[in-house]
Amino acid sequence: MRIKRIKSFMIDFLILLAFFFLVQVMIPKTDYVKKLEAEQNTIMEDYFAHRIHFQEYVSLYGDVFYESSLEGQIPYLLYLIFMLCYFIVLPFFWKGRTIGCYVCGVQIERFDQGPLHPWQLFIRYSIVFGLGYVFLNNLFLLLLPSSYYFICISIVAVFQFVLAIFSMMTVIFRKEKRGLHELLSNTEITKIIDKKKYEKKNQEVEGKG
Repeated sequence: MRIKRIKSFMIDFLILLAFFFLVQVMIPKTDYVKKLEAEQNTIMEDYFAHRIHFQEYVSLYGDVFYESSLEGQIPYLLYLIFMLCYFIVLPFFWKGRTIGCYVCGVQIERFDQGPLHPWQLFIRYSIVFGLGYVFLNNLFLLLLPSSYYFICISIVAVFQFVLAIFSMMTVIFRKEKRGLHELLSNTEITKIIDKKKYEKKNQEVEGKG
């Protein structure tokens, strides 16, 4: 089962990566965005060379990072829509399956055997694939001024990274092999069972008995 889970993760990851690449090809960076990214690198170099202090770095870098993010708002929005459709809508209506799950013969189920809820899928994939980060990035970009946006999204990014690492560790070291993303979302990965074949097999066994 562990191998199937890894394969399922890798397939979903590659599909997500392919979509990100497609968006980058369809919506290439403008000269203005490239200029802003160059400014970001210059500000970072100045900070590490101690030519500016931390507060000035946060202020300058935050303003440029905010402008760069605003210019990339359409790609961010497309990422969010795709992730919501792929990681929430698709498995919710397809018996807990993403394409990766289906190919590997596994599915997502509630741990208590109840009906799967979209909120559980949101929590699960916020930790595993950063869905929550992408959602908050779009939200902060709309609601927060430049300096606060940079600080808040940086905190979310660090928190996201720590959660992902911790979740991976819980899968490796816990006896039941359930990660933090599964514990918090009350979900688990199970094998896909063909009910018709299962029932037919039971009938054959009962007939022999």
